[in-house]
Amino acid sequence: MAIYHLSVKIIGRNDGRSSVAAAAYRSAECITNEYDGVEHDFTNKNWVEHTEIMLPDNAPEEYNDRSTLWNSVEMIEKSQDAQLAREFEIALPVELTREQQIQVVNRFVRDNLTRQGMIADIAIHNPPKTNDRHQPIDESGKVTRDKEKMQFINPHAHILCTVRPLDEKGRWTKKSEIEYLCKKGNEERAFTASEYKEAKEDGWQKQYKYKEGNKKTYYTAAEAEERGLERVNRTPKTTPYGRKNEIVEYWNDKDRIFEWRQQWERAVNDEFAHIQSDIRIDSRSFKDQGRENEQPTIHMGPAAINMEKRAEREIREGKSEAEVNRSDIGNINRQVKEHNKFVRELKIRFDKIAASAKDVAEEIAKRLEGILARLIGNHYEETIWTKKYNRIESELVPEAEILEEYKIEVKKVKDANKQSANEIKRLKKELKSCSPLQIKRKAEIQKAIRNEQDNIEYRSEYMQSVGQKYQFTTDEDYDIAARKHTQKVDHYNKLGNTITAIREESEKIIEEYHEVVGQISDESEQSVQDKRIDIRSKAEAAVKNELLKKQGDTFDMSIFDSSKKDVDRMLYQSDTIKGKTVKKTRHH
Repeated sequence: MAIYHLSVKIIGRNDGRSSVAAAAYRSAECITNEYDGVEHDFTNKNWVEHTEIMLPDNAPEEYNDRSTLWNSVEMIEKSQDAQLAREFEIALPVELTREQQIQVVNRFVRDNLTRQGMIADIAIHNPPKTNDRHQPIDESGKVTRDKEKMQFINPHAHILCTVRPLDEKGRWTKKSEIEYLCKKGNEERAFTASEYKEAKEDGWQKQYKYKEGNKKTYYTAAEAEERGLERVNRTPKTTPYGRKNEIVEYWNDKDRIFEWRQQWERAVNDEFAHIQSDIRIDSRSFKDQGRENEQPTIHMGPAAINMEKRAEREIREGKSEAEVNRSDIGNINRQVKEHNKFVRELKIRFDKIAASAKDVAEEIAKRLEGILARLIGNHYEETIWTKKYNRIESELVPEAEILEEYKIEVKKVKDANKQSANEIKRLKKELKSCSPLQIKRKAEIQKAIRNEQDNIEYRSEYMQSVGQKYQFTTDEDYDIAARKHTQKVDHYNKLGNTITAIREESEKIIEEYHEVVGQISDESEQSVQDKRIDIRSKAEAAVKNELLKKQGDTFDMSIFDSSKKDVDRMLYQSDTIKGKTVKKTRHH
């Protein structure tokens, strides 16, 4: 199955970004932003293989020019926190040719974006695989400048779309309109400016804030005149966010993302079908694909990815696996992938075993032993991961204590030094104001100044000793340790989530076990039990072999044996709770 990826993000001024900069970068062009006068020159950017702007029918032809389009967007948006563009980032199947990839992207954009009124700016990037130094590498991992030897395995499309609709004449419409909260009698209703022109003829009046004693209250002009009140300002009462543009609301609805993800899947799979390929992509979650027993990997940020690349480079340069540093997230993802592979292969194996059954009793027995084997494998992996989880936890507590203690000491010293500095400043001012005849007072002040200066020096020496105690030579050392601790906490939490997911997966397998047990009739119970005894050793050998293949030298037989006993105890207890009477062979 080809890789599926489609993400949707908003580009806005809130994050310090601009649509002009985004468009220039993705198209490898030089564009000046007329909103702030900044030139964005990315003409030296490589690996941009196709760019194109697609317009809806009501868009002006001048928007085919990238600079004109995005500067128009920038200039129409006045707010400091304006949303400027919506970006789609889409993985393109390597199994398609570049021409086919472009056709699929264009079809998706035409059917789902420009048809809805958006302008879409498309850029297809095809960067080569690189090492941690951003140097292209060949299949063996060696740096290469030969384009023929580079690995182009990540073709993807960036699609920048406008977020403000156009009217039928190609002019930008409003994202929202001010709604005036007007009053007629005791009724209050919201009107836009154009609606109010007609509503006021029907007796509706805007409300303004008036000063009434110590309070400020909204009244219509007629109500305020009756009370003899003075208006506070000229701003009428309005709804908090105004009336949203219906098209903008439609585009921003979370359901659109789900639809766009499905439509991209459909567009790609239609192309695969057209070229008579069996390859398909799937936008659904593992659960919706019927792969409940598999776990999703954790997103790796740039720092983790670069750490993994550096480890690969160092191994190629001669270092052993034990000598390189890999990211915790990378390690977790490798374990997740191995777990998913283990689950798939084990399920396939036991499905084949169940399919070969000669009668109903044998089929049930094989299914039960297959479920038992899957639970043993899950429990084994949960135990291994829990050990790592507990190890990280044991490291986090003392690390947090050290960081907190050092932070407290630093704060105490900084506060004391600040007091000393203020005191020195005060003493120097007093010294300056002393007359020549105040010799004794001058000497006292000078001594006090020296004492405060000495205190600062003593504290500096004290902080050096504190730093040595906690192994922080400089403030930068502390900052680095604090960042690493934060990252470790994040990895710890993510690992905990993965362990929880495996436990939930095991609970589902137990439910499956009970469903199968429920199919056993009283007459066939003994027959099923006898056949389970015959099958069990083969089932256990199968799961053990899969774990050995996966774990290698790190496979722990004692954990495997305890996992068998723990799973048998879990099933025995759950059967007792559910009132089951089926007999099972106990592990000893």
